[in-house]
Amino acid sequence: MHNSLRPSGYYETTQEWARKTLDDATFSKRYVPFPYAPTVFRSPPKSVESKLHPVFEWCMNTKPGPQFIAAIPMGRVAGRSGGVISPDNKLLWDVSIESEGPEKHSVFTDPLPGQKMYVPGNVAVLTSYASHNYYHWLYDVIARIYLLRRSGIPIHKYILNGAGEQPFQSETLAALGIAPKQRIVCRPNVSIQAENLIVSSMPGFSGHPPKWACHFIKSALQTMRRVPTLPGFERLYISRAHARYRKVKNEPQLIGLLAKYGFRMIQLERLSVYDQAKLFSSAQVIVSPHGAGLANLTFCRPGTKVLEIYSPKYVNPLYYVLSNQMELDYSYVIGQGYVPGEHAHMIMDDITVDLSHVQQMLANMLRG
Repeated sequence: MHNSLRPSGYYETTQEWARKTLDDATFSKRYVPFPYAPTVFRSPPKSVESKLHPVFEWCMNTKPGPQFIAAIPMGRVAGRSGGVISPDNKLLWDVSIESEGPEKHSVFTDPLPGQKMYVPGNVAVLTSYASHNYYHWLYDVIARIYLLRRSGIPIHKYILNGAGEQPFQSETLAALGIAPKQRIVCRPNVSIQAENLIVSSMPGFSGHPPKWACHFIKSALQTMRRVPTLPGFERLYISRAHARYRKVKNEPQLIGLLAKYGFRMIQLERLSVYDQAKLFSSAQVIVSPHGAGLANLTFCRPGTKVLEIYSPKYVNPLYYVLSNQMELDYSYVIGQGYVPGEHAHMIMDDITVDLSHVQQMLANMLRG
């Protein structure tokens, strides 16, 4: 037992901890891999560009990370993002990922927790430093519930960070039958230790959501809730006008163009997950700048056409992968200022879209 509430280092993976600290018999009981079929890409994305952007070539040659469940006796969760700490007092990086490397994780820099909490029984970890983000909530929090249920381990409590701060968090937890009394919300000043801490891999963090995660979320939040389709919402434009960043600078002109093709402008911020699922399952064509609202592509019917709009300084293939998993017809355009071969990572950059490129893509998408 370690007295310090600050971890003394880290393991890159939970498997590394298990291999180094458990004998073979115990390892096979406490670290259980979940093998799944590799991603099969049906076709590359469509674009007006003569050459595919390199990030799409990269993603088609990668795959989801290893999926697993691990049971950690006397494991801890600490810090504002819910870092997982092993019994030998080391951070488990692959289930505690933050935006920078493990050496800079907040559990090493934040003030030490002033309180300790011990929780008996099997306590599952559903924390993510990006849990405030709709995509990461669905794919790094909600998707893990599938792995927990597949494991057969009875879960008595769940540790989350930010649960209930956003309406979509409470709604989705309730839809999955996780009652408020089962939830423990981690706080920056509290170290939570469990008799048996159950951790699972984070399916969506690599930007390569596996097919099983996509279908679990669709089943749990759409199919099982019998979400209906809505007539008159076959063509949708998803606006980021109320977002803090990555807005379309010439959106009025873009909306005017799309209106000629019968598109409705939708703002998702105030809609429930149920209502967002209704809209996306009703759509035949969706146009949208890159943003977390496109996590709702999970709810689309196979064959739905998608046109994603990027800033030239931030091209992320995440929703191409998701579209591929859900058998959607995916295209993209890159805003003005794009230099072929250039790939910056200015995530907040706003977008000026070339309307002629959008019109060209729509003509191809809507033909026939």
